[in-house]
Amino acid sequence: MAYNTNIYFLLFLPIVMLAYQLTPQKYRWVALLGASVAFFAMISKCLIGWALVTAAITYYGGRLIEQYRQIGAPPKGVLRVSLILVVGILAVLKYTNFTIGIVNQVIAGLSGTAGLSFVKMMVPIGISFYTLQAVGYLLDIYWKRIEAEHNFAKVLLFLIFFPTVMEGPICRWSDVKDQLFVGEALREENITQGLIRIVWGLFKRMLIADRLYAAISLFYKPTMYLNGIMVFICMFLTTIQLYMEFSGTIDIVIGSARIFNIRLPENFRQPFLAKSAAEFWRRWHISLGTWFKNYIFYPVTTSDAIKKWNRYGKKHVGKYLTNVVTSAAALFPVWMLNGLWHGPQATYILYGVYYFIVLLAEVMLEPAGRKVYARLGWSEDGALVNGIRMVRTWCIILVGEMLFRAQSFAQFITLMKNMFVGPWDGGAFTGKLVEVGLDAGDYFVVVIGMMIVFILEWKMEKKPDMLEILPELSTAKRWLVYYGVIMAIVVFGAYGDGYQPADLIYAGF
Repeated sequence: MAYNTNIYFLLFLPIVMLAYQLTPQKYRWVALLGASVAFFAMISKCLIGWALVTAAITYYGGRLIEQYRQIGAPPKGVLRVSLILVVGILAVLKYTNFTIGIVNQVIAGLSGTAGLSFVKMMVPIGISFYTLQAVGYLLDIYWKRIEAEHNFAKVLLFLIFFPTVMEGPICRWSDVKDQLFVGEALREENITQGLIRIVWGLFKRMLIADRLYAAISLFYKPTMYLNGIMVFICMFLTTIQLYMEFSGTIDIVIGSARIFNIRLPENFRQPFLAKSAAEFWRRWHISLGTWFKNYIFYPVTTSDAIKKWNRYGKKHVGKYLTNVVTSAAALFPVWMLNGLWHGPQATYILYGVYYFIVLLAEVMLEPAGRKVYARLGWSEDGALVNGIRMVRTWCIILVGEMLFRAQSFAQFITLMKNMFVGPWDGGAFTGKLVEVGLDAGDYFVVVIGMMIVFILEWKMEKKPDMLEILPELSTAKRWLVYYGVIMAIVVFGAYGDGYQPADLIYAGF
């Protein structure tokens, strides 16, 4: 049961709303917990046991850290054991066969003999998401940012809350603790705002992501040959499809939580308006970037080793080189872990390496870029420089998303080479575009849908609450928008025979 299915919208969510409203306020969070357990169990069945184990380690780890501190004993040992156990479950379930595969390649290369046998592993939904939340919870208690929760069931709800468990956003305890357990009654305002966000998410998914899904899948089939401009079209449509699928699903998730007056953190903020790769990652998958910033990047940059290097470097090698080394030391673990977090696949790890190189290059080249702009007499905040930066960032994004989506690194390299293999059009205008199952009408709907989304996002850059103020419009304008979007989904949405809804790609992480 995914967030974009009829069973979720027409059965599960209404039942949860009814059960929530009929439950006394004091116990409404229990209704949400029951719904979350049911949601998890319907998808992963008995694998929910792993989530319960993680929740138990997280709960008791947090309590022990607090108790050790109260009696004056150092809690670092408890923290380490708790983190090893929590992360160990993720590592064993998700990366065992990946590790065995690497070992087998090494053995085969050295001796040519057969290696280890693979192990049948079943991974519960959202394990990477709730594991990061568990790690953040334990570290926040250790760093005295929060107090340990004394109710195990509340910790469990925090980890597996049904709107967030499959694709995030990744929450911190301080983000939601004052909302998850209040149990406010359902109100018209919250239901309206929630439904607006859900419908907007469906617009992105059904008009664009679902329509492009089959074509994108064919683009990366081993038997598909792409060259010339068709490779660029593949990169572009890959990026658009992934964004519309992921951000559309997050809209549905945020809308579902908003119905219960639970405001989840935003996960996207107009990422394609970014003027650098660093800014792109402050706008794309924001909750993941924030997690790595809080729990990896900042601890590294404030560590004793880095502080010593900064003092030494500024005296002996200069501020520029000191800054580059510090940036490399902090960015490397962030992006290695980012790549691994996405899954046990070489392209994901290389995706992390790619952005590590790009972001470090931005740090290294920024001073030179400023000098070039100054010599040319261009303002750093001028339209021309911003335009150049935006185009450069788009190129970085497109290449990165094709690497992310490719079946292997070899396929990615082949596609990049084929971009410069003639004929230049790659058959794009002589039938190649329709070979992937889309006709002129499909492309027309995709283009119009993209224009609507990006125009609205451009406006939201200056007015972030645009969706929030829709109910404040006049009755005629408000219902014109409502009916317009709903009719667009009904008439032009990709569903029925010949269409397959796009997989929730991040649910696999």
